Amino acid sequence: MAEILVSGYYGFGNAGDEAILGGIITAFRDIDPSFKFTVISGKAASTRQVHGVEAVSRGDFRAIWKAMGRADLLLSGGGSLLQDVTGTKSIVYYLGIVTLGKLRRLPTVFYAQGIGPVNRLVGRALVPLVANAVDLIMVRDAESAEAIRRLGVSRPEVRVTADAALVLPPSTRAEGEALLEAHGLGSCGRPLIGVSVRPWKFATAAAVEALADGLDRVVQETGGTVLFIPMQQPHDVEAARAVAARMRSRALLFEGDVTYRELRALTAACDVLVGMRYHALVFAAVNRVPLVGLSYDPKNDSLLRLLGETAVGTTQQLDAGRLRAAVLDALDRAPQIRERYDRVLAQLVPRSRENARLAVELMKRWQAR
Repeated sequence: MAEILVSGYYGFGNAGDEAILGGIITAFRDIDPSFKFTVISGKAASTRQVHGVEAVSRGDFRAIWKAMGRADLLLSGGGSLLQDVTGTKSIVYYLGIVTLGKLRRLPTVFYAQGIGPVNRLVGRALVPLVANAVDLIMVRDAESAEAIRRLGVSRPEVRVTADAALVLPPSTRAEGEALLEAHGLGSCGRPLIGVSVRPWKFATAAAVEALADGLDRVVQETGGTVLFIPMQQPHDVEAARAVAARMRSRALLFEGDVTYRELRALTAACDVLVGMRYHALVFAAVNRVPLVGLSYDPKNDSLLRLLGETAVGTTQQLDAGRLRAAVLDALDRAPQIRERYDRVLAQLVPRSRENARLAVELMKRWQAR
């Protein structure tokens, strides 16, 4: 029975990263249900409860070292682990775990990584030093492949796959509506306009005002309801309240201790989603919910490009009129948009499954040595 050790931003209550982990587990167990997992987690008890796998604390290096001794494969990812926009500690940590894995003579994999931005000297030196020693590199979009090559990574071959969370099956509107009912929000007026925002230090006051104004205009014209969906609590709750406080119409805020599965279902209950969080956009696309994307990071633009969309604005520059028009257009063309997402996902989901298939092939080659 093979055991897989997974390193990533897990156990911090971020729905996107938890969905990535859920996608990794699903993809591997679709190949072989007997695979065992140990996850390096910020909150090991939570990871055990949510995912039903073994977990060790990300700060317990003795336990991590022991877990490496039991493992047959080390996965680093997925998600945006190799970036230094939020500081250098993160990139040093994740590359350090990979280095420990190599010292343990484990086959090591960059799994559906989103690369960059990497702007600081420490990161630009460490990425090629470590990445050129791993055994398999898979990135979730073409822009990440180009970014890691520009950083000086020349081996192994960089394979473009797709985000790990895309493997997860869609939720249903009925599941989302039941969740709204359970939280006393079952009387939401339609259309239901889901909104996912996150705190970002470069956001301008004018952009926040424009977002609030644009949402107000949509509500006035459609009679709908704005529902803020925090993908990471409490961080996104504060960002949502900042926008809601500037709105003239009443907006709802979904709060509570919920899992990534429930947030995916909540997205399925929406008629359109205005999203800043990367995986809020993924959830919408997988659930065939028309989306309007806001850009704060190149990864959003990469995903929107894959889906045949473009960002309506950024956290620095956003026009209320353009936002209003984009949301109304998405509502009006919902059937055509769902058909487009069907076509795109028919290509992306197999590429997401390719992550696990290639990693399993690598592990078997190592075991055969």
